[in-house]
Amino acid sequence: MDKLTEHLYAETKYDWANVGAAVTDEGIVLLDCPVRPSDSKHWQNEIRKLSQEGIKFLIATDYHGDHTTGAHFIEENVTFFAPEFVYQEASKGDNAFSKEIFVETLKDLGHVEEADAIINAPPCLPHVCFKESIILHLSPLTFEIYRKGGHSPACSSVFVPEEGVLFSGDVVINGASAGMRDANVGEWIRALEWVESLSIDTIVPGHGEICGKEVATELRERLSEIKGGMEKIIEEGIEKENAIVHTSFDKFFHADTTRGEYWLQQRKETFQAGLERVYDEIIQDGD
Repeated sequence: MDKLTEHLYAETKYDWANVGAAVTDEGIVLLDCPVRPSDSKHWQNEIRKLSQEGIKFLIATDYHGDHTTGAHFIEENVTFFAPEFVYQEASKGDNAFSKEIFVETLKDLGHVEEADAIINAPPCLPHVCFKESIILHLSPLTFEIYRKGGHSPACSSVFVPEEGVLFSGDVVINGASAGMRDANVGEWIRALEWVESLSIDTIVPGHGEICGKEVATELRERLSEIKGGMEKIIEEGIEKENAIVHTSFDKFFHADTTRGEYWLQQRKETFQAGLERVYDEIIQDGD
């Protein structure tokens, strides 16, 4: 666990998404939650040591399963804040993208009991939702939560101005690959420009190591290159089925092969689905 400031903590070593915690006078605020039950238990045991008030609040930054599945394994009764998109998706019940990718990957890695626990965990519905933004005042901190979209329609970031820290969710991803399955790349680029405009010292990205704004800049440039490359391909008259397998995009694909065959295949499929979305987005913008 990394201590970021007097009141803020983060963990980047669990499987899948990063998580954060904030210590306030009213109790601990969780920022996303680990997918695996074992990681969730470890995280809760670690952060309970930080406050006698216990865990009281949860903020989810996306409806993707790596941000929401673990909500079921929080042992306390928490007040759950999230974008309205999270409520809408969770209300549909178990869907393949939110759970199956993690369940099957855990089975590939031999963690069958944890996979079964996730299968049997009902989706958790947020208690408090917002369309674009909400501000929580929990002394001594302020949590400015903004739905920025881009990576997904729900994708949100949490800015704590007193500490100069942004829990970016998947608006900022510090790594070789950024999932585009549900993305609007133009919106994502604008979200990253917003991050670059903030007065912040530290970013806890949705994935990868804690970083500064330079990572947001690198990701914006990479997404701009993908979008620009697709615009050029479209100008050349290449149809979508050929555009999404164009070799010029190979350098943007990355997957952790140690997670097994199912994970690798899913990453390939979601990467191509993301390129389809980029293609459609450009065509729509050009109409």
